[in-house]
Amino acid sequence: MKLNLDKNVIDLHGEPLQDKLSEVLANVLAMSTVGAPAKMIAWAVNLINEGEIEVDKSDIRFLTDLITHTDKVVNLVKAQLLEQLEKLTE
Repeated sequence: MKLNLDKNVIDLHGEPLQDKLSEVLANVLAMSTVGAPAKMIAWAVNLINEGEIEVDKSDIRFLTDLITHTDKVVNLVKAQLLEQLEKLTE
């Protein structure tokens, strides 16, 4: 499944911000200390360059847990990232 995060973060007024969801997750992956380092960096590079990554169900569970528990991202962005992951499981 393709997880496409080439979307701007949306503020509380529904307006797009300059930051992209793909860039936020790429930074989380690159700075994380969990997961397979080579895979995390490959995902981060793909998110920066292409805005998307290929994931399976176990990857979705991993990313959901990573996003939920990171203190590097505010809830406004976490909710939007988690929403994109949930769309893949519907």
